[in-house]
Amino acid sequence: MSQRPARRTRSGARHLALFLAHWAGGHTVSNEELFRRIIKQRAEAHQEALEEHRRLVLKAHKKATKLHRIAEEDGGLTPAAKAELKAATKEAERHTAALRALGEFTVPALDPGQVRHRRRRIAAARCAVLAAPAAGITAATVAGAWWTGPTAAVLGVLTSWARGPQAFDLTVRPVPADLIAETPMVLAVPGAAPAPAVAAGLPSVPPMPTNAPATAGATPAKTGTAAEGGQDLVLALSKALGACRVIPRGTRVTLLAAPEVTAERWTAMVRLPDDTGATVDHVVAARKNLGGELGLDRARLHVEQVAGADDKTLRVSGFTTDPFARPRLCTAEMLGGVDVWEQGIPVAFDAFGRLLYLRLRDVSILLGGSSRSGKGAVLRLIIAGCLLDTRVRLHLADGKHPGQYRWSLLADSYIYDPDKRAKQLAKRLEALVAEMGERAGRLAAVGVESLAERPDLVGTDGLTLEVVVVDEVSAFTLDAKYGKRITKALIELAARGLAFGIVLILATQLSTAGVLDRLITSNIVWRWCMYATGADESNTILGKGMAGRGYSAHLLDPEQRGSGLLLAEGRISTVRSLWLDGDDMTAVQDMIRALRAKPATTATPPVPAQAPVPAPSPDPAEEEADWSVLDGWLEQAAPPVPGPAAVPAGALQRLRALDVIRQAGPDGIKRAALAEAVGAPATTVGGWLKEWTGQGVIEALGSPPHTRYAATDGRQ
Repeated sequence: MSQRPARRTRSGARHLALFLAHWAGGHTVSNEELFRRIIKQRAEAHQEALEEHRRLVLKAHKKATKLHRIAEEDGGLTPAAKAELKAATKEAERHTAALRALGEFTVPALDPGQVRHRRRRIAAARCAVLAAPAAGITAATVAGAWWTGPTAAVLGVLTSWARGPQAFDLTVRPVPADLIAETPMVLAVPGAAPAPAVAAGLPSVPPMPTNAPATAGATPAKTGTAAEGGQDLVLALSKALGACRVIPRGTRVTLLAAPEVTAERWTAMVRLPDDTGATVDHVVAARKNLGGELGLDRARLHVEQVAGADDKTLRVSGFTTDPFARPRLCTAEMLGGVDVWEQGIPVAFDAFGRLLYLRLRDVSILLGGSSRSGKGAVLRLIIAGCLLDTRVRLHLADGKHPGQYRWSLLADSYIYDPDKRAKQLAKRLEALVAEMGERAGRLAAVGVESLAERPDLVGTDGLTLEVVVVDEVSAFTLDAKYGKRITKALIELAARGLAFGIVLILATQLSTAGVLDRLITSNIVWRWCMYATGADESNTILGKGMAGRGYSAHLLDPEQRGSGLLLAEGRISTVRSLWLDGDDMTAVQDMIRALRAKPATTATPPVPAQAPVPAPSPDPAEEEADWSVLDGWLEQAAPPVPGPAAVPAGALQRLRALDVIRQAGPDGIKRAALAEAVGAPATTVGGWLKEWTGQGVIEALGSPPHTRYAATDGRQ
């Protein structure tokens, strides 16, 4: 062996020996961790003693109470019972005194020798682990396997040569976060290094100067340096990423701009080092461990890829409090004058408080989550925004009636009846599929293939935005009779409907496999997953493998309803939906009624006899029902007089009631809802319904008290 390989082997053997000695001696465990483990053990023993004394006190009191009750009932106790009562009383007093003596647990002043003793115990266990292979080799050699010793020696030499002059980083592992959480009473650690200075207002984030300028677009510095004021942050992030094995230890991230620091958060835009294989996805997958290294929990650490940059450039932010802890209201003013095509509907906010708008331009949505996770809040905002834009025709299928019943009289169609809803939705979707051919012809006539190419055509005749909202889609797709028809129509609409202004909004609870066909989900642009019970359920919405990349909704806080992961435009963001309720909800519904109310039809003044007007010829395509009875009502209410005819309010209410019944479609409407819509007493409306039913103008559906009334010319 030449001199150079021999020197390399000796150097590697020395480094290996130092590392093994460092590890076997227990020096990878800090004094603080040993101190906290001793305190934890003593605190647990103290708590066990308290619980045992409390148990014995309750047992003694229970026995004494029983004997006292016997004495009251029998007028006294036997000598043996008196002795038992005396013993129980003394037992209770003794354990009560013990509880008083124990008191609250306080952190003791430990002798440094106790910490050394704990380290020696760790060293003894580790030395036993190291000795096990040597003992095995010796036993094998004695047993006759003579080659085991030389083989082990050769492996040792090769390992030493491979290590060479590269020294190990003899570090001390950080104190586990769960141990710190379990020992909050430990305020000072004997022998621990002093904590580094922390920026004002940020007690739990890496040190950062508070006067760092927030200059965007700073020139990147060389690896190992940072922009002015960010050296400490670069060092903290690099060490944390190295500890989480995202980047190799000893390498550093590059700070691309001066960090932003406020009393609520700090933000830094950095780039991961080259030739390491690390990307943003690796940082996201290690976010929980990374937060622990930085002194934050998962909810207060935010990681996102910088838009338009490569996969190594990311923005890291630390918050003093959870940015999604407090819900945010959506006011009626925020929804006023909404434009669903250009501006969008405000539906959520991100960690930085920025509003997220949903534009229904080439966008369909798949919304999932467990029960009570906040899907209804999102649907409420989407439905309200659609109804506030007159270019939208809303078709609402309610699979968990009365979940969306508040919109039943405002939507263009409302499907809810458990006995008929699957059939009605199948017909509605198949009608929209057939309508796509007509819409394609209209667009082809103006030389375009998609409605997005001619935004000015949105809302024109034959090109209104048809928005289909299906709440709890499994109630429809899993229907034994009509489920396949619904799935087939949804596949067609998901694949081609967006080009013609037909938008799907589908919500599901993720509770059943096969709720939606893959051909449907693969063509849905937005996927929004609220809290889910497991990674598999989250993947059904966000896509296969997303949980493995660190994006899983089962890691969200289930108490934060509306919080979720949104996959939109190829990026995943953590957001929380806005909340619309109370007075704002009432105001929004009033706005919708005023916006979509049809003007009441007034009576036509009678024509004088001296100037007769020939009656128009009937159109064979007009309604099949005989609506001439209305003329009789109006003639009786408005006799011929000079000037405009005076129509009584009752006639207008009757006319408005018939109009509402016709708008309700084949599902019909109940008497109470009709009375509320026209502002007439329920008894009066009941008389009208009885009269119109007898005349054949309307028909009664179902039996009391669930009877609904539908126009006879509105059958499908």
